[in-house]
Amino acid sequence: MGSQKGQAMMEYLVSYGWALLALLLVLAVLVSSGIFSPSSFTSQECVFQPGLPCNSFILYKDSSSGQTYLKFSLSNGLGFPINITEVNYTVIDIGVQGRREVVGNIPVPSAIQPGASTNFSQNFSGPFQPQPKSFRTVFVHLSYLNCKNAACSGPYEVSGKISSLVEGG
Repeated sequence: MGSQKGQAMMEYLVSYGWALLALLLVLAVLVSSGIFSPSSFTSQECVFQPGLPCNSFILYKDSSSGQTYLKFSLSNGLGFPINITEVNYTVIDIGVQGRREVVGNIPVPSAIQPGASTNFSQNFSGPFQPQPKSFRTVFVHLSYLNCKNAACSGPYEVSGKISSLVEGG
């Protein structure tokens, strides 16, 4: 009678042992596929105020130079011409470790007519560059003049956020 209880107990443990092993195997495959990485839960976006929509954007690391570049395009939907006077970027772990502010390149031409777009381009140099497929957020601060009248007024300021996976180049 005692040996039958022991045999039943061993069959019970072996059955559940195989089920647990299968469950751990499935979990290991899911974790190794990257499905639980933070970048899979965040969306890529380029957001500014409603009158300045972001048409396209890319954050990529150039394999030949090792530098990280940000390129994006803004459209002027404000209904009046604007003149970009200053661009600043706040980045984390791009170029150097930690948070830093970078004075950006003003696009040429800096004046944007209503309905027109302009392209921004910025490289982030330094020894600490993100790896491709890592997720980064760049905060953009723009200053512009309202050129609705003959004399431009301002400056006005707007902030935006670009969140993207780093592309390999």
